[in-house]
Amino acid sequence: MKERSPREMTFGLAIAGCFLPLIVIVALILVGTDVAIATLIALFVMMIFCLYMGVSWKKIDEAMAEGVHQVAGATIIMLLVGCMVAVWMASGTIPTLLYYGMQIVTPTFYLPICFLLPAFMSICTGTSWGSISTIGVVLCGMSAGLGIPAGMAAGAVVAGAFVGDKASPLSDCTLLGASACEVPLFTHVKSMLYTMVPSCLICLVIYIILGLRASGEIDTTAVAELSNGIASSFDVSIIHIIPVVVVLVLSIKQVPAFITFGIGIGLGVIWSMIFQGHGFIENMGFLLSGFNIDTGVEAVNTIVCRGGFNSMLWLTGTIILIGMLSGLFTVSGVLTVLVGSLSKRLRSSRSIMLGVAGSSILMTMAGGQYPSIAIPAVAFKEVCDEMDINRAVLARMLADTGVVLGSVVPWNAWTLGQGVVLGGISVYEIIPYNFLAFVCPIVAIIFNFLGIGFFHKDEEVKYHLIWRRKK
Repeated sequence: MKERSPREMTFGLAIAGCFLPLIVIVALILVGTDVAIATLIALFVMMIFCLYMGVSWKKIDEAMAEGVHQVAGATIIMLLVGCMVAVWMASGTIPTLLYYGMQIVTPTFYLPICFLLPAFMSICTGTSWGSISTIGVVLCGMSAGLGIPAGMAAGAVVAGAFVGDKASPLSDCTLLGASACEVPLFTHVKSMLYTMVPSCLICLVIYIILGLRASGEIDTTAVAELSNGIASSFDVSIIHIIPVVVVLVLSIKQVPAFITFGIGIGLGVIWSMIFQGHGFIENMGFLLSGFNIDTGVEAVNTIVCRGGFNSMLWLTGTIILIGMLSGLFTVSGVLTVLVGSLSKRLRSSRSIMLGVAGSSILMTMAGGQYPSIAIPAVAFKEVCDEMDINRAVLARMLADTGVVLGSVVPWNAWTLGQGVVLGGISVYEIIPYNFLAFVCPIVAIIFNFLGIGFFHKDEEVKYHLIWRRKK
């Protein structure tokens, strides 16, 4: 293809190049198009824009390949998660957790537990995905017998899981935020406490209120039916929790996800063969197509018949398309121009932080969590220095906006994965109940205007439960 001279990327062209593909995705989803097809069409729209801007096909091809490279690890992990869920069902691991959980959990405390347990696990392990795919699967499986909508339970689980994604010192998002803004890691963590603590408390209160409203709706017949169905179809024993414990310990020890999930799958196969009587070849079938059993109880079948390599193919295909689209956003230069232009027009500390928030939100809509941290950090850190703003404040705002909102963007890879792993729940059922994604940015913006948690450039960052600005 004949190369053209590159056009100058003006602010107006950057606006068009950024928002046109997003508008295409949103419009197609609203009329009922599958998100994968909507993303594919948006990808072609972005290709045409890049060609119009004079980007050579070689660079377009390389950018899409780089985008695929960036999401390759995530796609493999999701395939491993699908396999692990299948063999943990076959091994009796998840059925055992479901069985015991339904004996002790009541609707009143269920939603707060759905928020707190994944939050604790994600802080310890640094991964929202690990929390969602382990304890999240169990908690959402219990919702049917407790009279609580699956989407509500899933929303609480995802909100809790993203507490660690945002603030755990082991989280890749936390590490990237500290690195991109050139802030010591634990200085970044201390700064985030100002918005994380009140945001989590607000979310917890909301989930308690929702739980109280559901406290009279427990279906004891359904709980008994589920418990009896599980007990009659699986060997239920506390020993079956060992694979979960091993995976959590390995995650806390920061063992690479490939190895951690690989060991989890191996233990699931061994447990399935020893304790549930499934043959090796049968387990290989579970790994590919998901666990399948007829317990005689339709509600139990719905909960336990899931997982497998094939169940993740649609998701991984969509993620690859999203990665390619993200690569085109990068090579076109639209995001760099937009954020750079914005940073030059803001001249007060509060307006700069609003610009950071807006840029981070824009990046997470266009390219996901990592661009929402990296690009605004590069664009605004010198501006913060000039305006006597501590870079820890910048890093915190990026975590409070782009990182948490990444969990509710319908075409975001992680958002799509939530529904798939948690039992095929629509993302549109989950998003309204993921309160952290909405509360945290609001708290961050309010605190920005009030000056709470604001530190000057050379000021030591300390956390005070009750903020007081020194005179």
